[in-house]
Amino acid sequence: MRSTSIERALCLAFGASCVLRAASAYGACDNTAPLAGQTATCDTRAPNPSTQPIATAPASANVTINVSPGAVLNVTSGSAISVRNTSTLNNAGTIQGATGVSIAGGAATIDNSGTIRGTSGAGIVANGRINVSIVNTGTIAGGAGVAVSTDTGNDTFVMNGGVVSGQIRQGNGFDTFTMTAGQVDSLDQGDTRDDFTMTGGRIVGVFVNGDIARMTGGRIGTVDLNVGNNVFDMSGGQVDGNVTAAQNNDTFTLSGGTIGGRVDLGSGTNALTITGGSIGMGVTTTFGPDTLTWSGGTISGPVSLGAGADAAIIRNLNDTTLGALTRFDGGPGTDALTFDNVQASGLARFTGWESIDARNGTQLTFDANGLTLGDAVTGTGTLDLDATSTLFAGGIGATALLPAVAGQRVTLNNAGVIDLTNGGASTRDTFTVNGNYIGANGRLLVQSALGADGAPSDRLVIAQGAGSGTTSIGVTNVGGKGGSTVNDGILVVQATGGGTTSAGAFSLARPLEAGAFTYYLFKGGASAGTSENWYLRSSVAAVPSIPAAPVTPQTPGTPTTPTTPENPGTPTPPATPIPAPQAAPGTPALPPAPPPGAAPTPLYRMEVPVYAEVPPLARELAIQQVGTFHERQGDQALLTENGALPAAWARAWGGHATLHNSGAGDPEFSGGIGGVQIGHDLYADTTTGGHRNHYGFFLGFARASGDISGLALGFPNADAGHLSMNAYSAGLYWTHIGPGGWYTDTVVLGSALTVDPQSNRGVGATTHGNAFTASFEAGLPIPLPAGLGIEPQAQLIWQHVNLNDIDDGISTVSFSEAGGLTGRLGVRFYGRFDAAGTAFEPYLRANLWRYFGATDTATFAGTTVIPTEVSATIAQFGAGVTAKVSARGSLFANLAYSMNVGGGHRSAIEGGAGMRWKW
Repeated sequence: MRSTSIERALCLAFGASCVLRAASAYGACDNTAPLAGQTATCDTRAPNPSTQPIATAPASANVTINVSPGAVLNVTSGSAISVRNTSTLNNAGTIQGATGVSIAGGAATIDNSGTIRGTSGAGIVANGRINVSIVNTGTIAGGAGVAVSTDTGNDTFVMNGGVVSGQIRQGNGFDTFTMTAGQVDSLDQGDTRDDFTMTGGRIVGVFVNGDIARMTGGRIGTVDLNVGNNVFDMSGGQVDGNVTAAQNNDTFTLSGGTIGGRVDLGSGTNALTITGGSIGMGVTTTFGPDTLTWSGGTISGPVSLGAGADAAIIRNLNDTTLGALTRFDGGPGTDALTFDNVQASGLARFTGWESIDARNGTQLTFDANGLTLGDAVTGTGTLDLDATSTLFAGGIGATALLPAVAGQRVTLNNAGVIDLTNGGASTRDTFTVNGNYIGANGRLLVQSALGADGAPSDRLVIAQGAGSGTTSIGVTNVGGKGGSTVNDGILVVQATGGGTTSAGAFSLARPLEAGAFTYYLFKGGASAGTSENWYLRSSVAAVPSIPAAPVTPQTPGTPTTPTTPENPGTPTPPATPIPAPQAAPGTPALPPAPPPGAAPTPLYRMEVPVYAEVPPLARELAIQQVGTFHERQGDQALLTENGALPAAWARAWGGHATLHNSGAGDPEFSGGIGGVQIGHDLYADTTTGGHRNHYGFFLGFARASGDISGLALGFPNADAGHLSMNAYSAGLYWTHIGPGGWYTDTVVLGSALTVDPQSNRGVGATTHGNAFTASFEAGLPIPLPAGLGIEPQAQLIWQHVNLNDIDDGISTVSFSEAGGLTGRLGVRFYGRFDAAGTAFEPYLRANLWRYFGATDTATFAGTTVIPTEVSATIAQFGAGVTAKVSARGSLFANLAYSMNVGGGHRSAIEGGAGMRWKW
């Protein structure tokens, strides 16, 4: 006690500036009024809790106050601790007062791992331009709703754990707040430029007045950045409610985490980038030229960018990530939206955009609600498809690209694909552009049931505007079996409401065929009011009729009585001629249009004449196998044997033939026909009256192979393809020879056919069939002087041909089963002489063949019948010779030329040779 008394005496002697050393009367704190550079420490020694406040002396600086764990400083009024001038408080105990800690002047650093509580005021309060740095892992509480209140200094608050009960109010300075853990009731960073970083923990209520905020984790109730050029960058964590900002230019970035409410950045030039995370109730901005880039994450609810020239980019998203979006509105102003590698449907959600650009593989799927461009002020807009992007509009009936204001015109620039083939096999989808359509080497894909006029087809409709540029149309045939278009055709592009299309606006992407027909694309139909439409046609229309010139009324004559002459009237103007349909660019050469009033020229595909020639050629091949008795056996004088298996024979023949048959396909065969046969008499006998009978069989192979021409692609006599046919045959014959040399020859022949038709473009299919042929022939030789003779002949051949159907990948083709009758009247003039021990019989012959008007048909896809008339009258002239070269053997040969004298054009030159051998 003595030393204390001495110290007090010295203090009284040297003035009030003397500060006494703390004595045991100060309880747990060893210095309640520390001077500059001093340290005050509170521990758990009695008295604990201490009720004595700690206040640094005026003008003191660099004071350190340490409150140890378990130490309690409990002051009933005022501040429990007052510091100033770059002082430091390290609290691991409990500090409680009306105000827990007050800071005045200079700067202060507080590291709190204990408890700081204000019972009626803030837990920590700083007044004035004081830079306060607080690190908290403990508890800070305020009695009036404010836990921490700093003023105009540049403050830092690091929340590494613990609890802050009440608001942290950082005041008007360049403040920094960092939170990694713990819980805070609310945070107000005040005015000026503030910085916020959150990686963990929770702000239960509102975080307000932040300027630059980064959030990678943790949880916040709501965020209100208020007025300023704010930055909010969120890559993780959760905001339960809204993230809002007011005026000025805000930057919002979301790459992860969850925002339960909406994002509202107010007016200004705002920039939003969303690459991940989720927003629960949409995005809103008001006036200003905002930008939004959305490439990941989800937005539920509406997006409204408000007035101003806004720009948005949606990148790499699909219907899954866009599914919760209810509206995406550019708002008033001239706004631009870019879809970059996006798959989106429900396009009516995207409203208020004056420019929509689809690029980099974007797929936009329309529904019945369509897509509207522009707003109430701008009225309309433009949709651009780049070369990699697709607009789907199939399977929904009708949809449209619309202007926001009725009567305005949208513009669609298509460098990509407009696809009406999605959504099933519908052929009645329409996509309407209410305005201008411009093709930039784009494509239009439609489904059509290719048939006759008016067959159902998807179509592009250009309403009020102009169709221009270049677009290729790809057509998928859905169940169409082909048909002849004799009027307008099949509508695929329609101009309505005064719309127009340029001559080169559309072309056909690839050859188009169905059934028997090839279809080409034409601008304009055959009826009035169709000149701006585009049609698929399977015919070339006739030249339109030229309207008659108007008749000028006669001038009335001079009346015999003075009466007023009648008004002659105004002549009726001539009707406007209907323009002829124009073939689309890239269409192959077409035949001249038929004259006015004539039927259209059908555009049969190249295979039609090839297939049409199959049945007639099968008939001809069978007739040539039967031939005539003398072509097969040489002469009746050679048949002298009796008994079983008395003789064998063989022959070969061949030649070149041109066979034309009239009909729809107008086919003509030009090629070689030939074969070989080998036969044997099974039995021969001679009656007592001198009648001889020879019964036998024969086997044969015959082949026809040549080129086919006909009506193909509108051109008559066009080179169409190639046809080859093999016949594997077996036959029976009975030859009866009377005593005077007259004969009858009866033959039946069955043939198995292999048919290989192929067009010049490689389309075709092999098929098989069979033919049955029966022939009856008779001849009566009449001897003439000098070893000569003349032999009238008659022959009747009946046939039946049956061919299997084919399918060449374009359509099925079936052939009719029809019989046919062929007759021959002929005469043979012969002579006989011997030379060098050989008996010769040379002869000349003339025949008149008649093909009695059979009609073969080839039916394409079960609907289009192509008839071919097998009707002709043929004159044949020839020569031959037989030679009996030995007692057993004989030879024979012949040569002939044929030409038609009626019916279809035919010509042939042929020859054959054979032998007969007696056993």
